[in-house]
Amino acid sequence: MTLENIKQLGKNEKGENFDQLIELYKEDVSVELKREIVSSIGRQKDDKKVYDFLKENAFKKNYMDVIYQMFRTTLYKYNDEKFKDLCEQMREYYNNEIMNKMYDYKIANQNKKVIFKKSSIEKPLLLKGNSIHTLKNINDQDIHLIFTSPPYYNAREYSDYINYEKYLNELKKVFTECYRVLEDGRFIIVDVSPVITKRPGREFESIRYPIHFDLHRVLTDIGFYFVDEIIWEKPEPSVPNRIGGYMQTKNPLAYKPNCVTESIMVYRKKCNFLLDKNIKKYTKNENYKPNDDKIHTSNIWKIPPSSSRNHPAIFPDELCKRILKYYSFEGDVVLDPFAGIGTFGRVAYKMGRIPVMCEMNDTYIEMIESEGIYDNI
Repeated sequence: MTLENIKQLGKNEKGENFDQLIELYKEDVSVELKREIVSSIGRQKDDKKVYDFLKENAFKKNYMDVIYQMFRTTLYKYNDEKFKDLCEQMREYYNNEIMNKMYDYKIANQNKKVIFKKSSIEKPLLLKGNSIHTLKNINDQDIHLIFTSPPYYNAREYSDYINYEKYLNELKKVFTECYRVLEDGRFIIVDVSPVITKRPGREFESIRYPIHFDLHRVLTDIGFYFVDEIIWEKPEPSVPNRIGGYMQTKNPLAYKPNCVTESIMVYRKKCNFLLDKNIKKYTKNENYKPNDDKIHTSNIWKIPPSSSRNHPAIFPDELCKRILKYYSFEGDVVLDPFAGIGTFGRVAYKMGRIPVMCEMNDTYIEMIESEGIYDNI
């Protein structure tokens, strides 16, 4: 029996092939075939037979792909009280994140029309001070894209914290405000990499912090969900040399490779609708034009770093251009809650976006203000 054969059996929804589908389900077949058999059974018109099949099999050991198809049937027949009860029983029994998301998309939001309000921000803004507080000046869902690189834990004078937990808690406060101001379904993108602290003395070992791992939990606890990781690869001569010690001794255990990558972590704000709805807001405009220039097809972006005598770690313009190109539209309001000298805002403005920059360092604020485009808050 092939996948196409099963699909043909399922197209007859009058029940003439129901018994054959049940017998096929009992056979030792691949997960893909069993999944299609369950889907075909779920499309049959005889609700009693479909319900009896689900009730008998929904809580037996099976591959989750098969269980998802059973659950899907309860969602489509949710208006029938017996399927509704079975649906809720399955949710409680499995407590599965995919099933919960299926439920949110199909049931929890089925009577809610998605309405996107126009952002109240019409020109570039510079928010002076700690973004935990200054972002409170921004209305809910006024931002269409967030791109930032948080200060690395105790790696610079401007990012000095008494301990790592305090650092993560402060980031959580900022990103909680980011969640509020970001439009439903839109993206927050964070550039981050592990950081190593200096040794207090030669007799002590340094600590290397996997910030991207820990920040993932912070973001998902807030309500964002992970979409992609893009690897930013730099030329090896441009990064600090960690391999020198090993090159001298060749001793095992002393190996420390040069770190030529940073992680561009892509998350989407949780919502109960597909990305298509966000896109349609723009494509329905008769003047809309999609991107038509070079496309970067892999998640490895080879971009040389940028340097500045005014800031130790700035975004390259090319990195900002790609983020803006792939994750925002012209006219969008874009935010960097840790703006530094405002590179992202400068590039965004040139690309027809409306930047909102948050910064608390007076020297960096002066540099951002020198662009001459921002209103201050």
